[in-house]
Amino acid sequence: MDLKSVPILPSLITLGNVFLGFLAMAKVADAVWIGPNFTPEVIAIFEVAAVLVFAAMVLDAIDGRVARMTNQTTAFGAQLDSLADVVTFGVAPALIAKVLINFHEGPTGLLPTHPKIYYFCAAIYVLCAAMRLARFNVETGADEDDHKEFKGLPTPGAAAVICAIVAFICSREDQTALISNTLLPTNVHDYLIVAMPATLVCVGLLMVSKLPYPHMFYTLVRRRHSFPFLATLVVVIGLAAIEWQLAAIAITGFYTLSGFFVGAYRLITKGNMRPPSSPQSGSGTDSGHPVVRSLVEPKPN
Repeated sequence: MDLKSVPILPSLITLGNVFLGFLAMAKVADAVWIGPNFTPEVIAIFEVAAVLVFAAMVLDAIDGRVARMTNQTTAFGAQLDSLADVVTFGVAPALIAKVLINFHEGPTGLLPTHPKIYYFCAAIYVLCAAMRLARFNVETGADEDDHKEFKGLPTPGAAAVICAIVAFICSREDQTALISNTLLPTNVHDYLIVAMPATLVCVGLLMVSKLPYPHMFYTLVRRRHSFPFLATLVVVIGLAAIEWQLAAIAITGFYTLSGFFVGAYRLITKGNMRPPSSPQSGSGTDSGHPVVRSLVEPKPN
């Protein structure tokens, strides 16, 4: 490709993704500077960092569509997008979780002092995200069904799991969180903090697994659903309007478990986890983009 000519608008959107990922990490660095206690000011910074990663997911979802709409799909954009995803959905969530763990370790904290173990857990997440993206680059097929689901938890989905947990932990002192305060145990936030190191490892391994995960955009927009599904979606949207942290952790938790359910069902009924409509399909694109983008500018997530 002639690098004297690069797609401007899609690249700016992808660079916005990188910028938000960097800004999230910079916010966490500010929290460390303000520390060492998990004060309301520090909590607010962590919540902003999580929201920045969620905002980056929006840019990640639209850059490929903008490239197609403007007929600017290029190999340069694919490489830029891959690098952006490593930063925003690989490094940033791991750093946010690692620093959150540091704020709660020690003799008076919820977690024992094991710095090497916590570094290892965060590193596993980052390395699995990088391998997830590399596997996508070499395994993506040209089949039309490839964009309908993913092989392994997509990196934006993995980042959503970590950031949803962080945001929910930050809502501990929110007196307006009536649903969480009423339905959930008072120490549920402590449990999530203690489980964060193991969560990093488990989510990382899910990224490099072969479990099938549906593409949310394709599932919600391009397929018809039953009336009960629509009613459930309305309830979820209402929950998000009332208490978005609880909605985020519920949605990401359900999505993460869906890979186990779908994979187990396919193994029992047909002996493998490939999509029924595409028995020879590849790994599936993380972007959900049609084949034209997969062939010209793969979008690795």
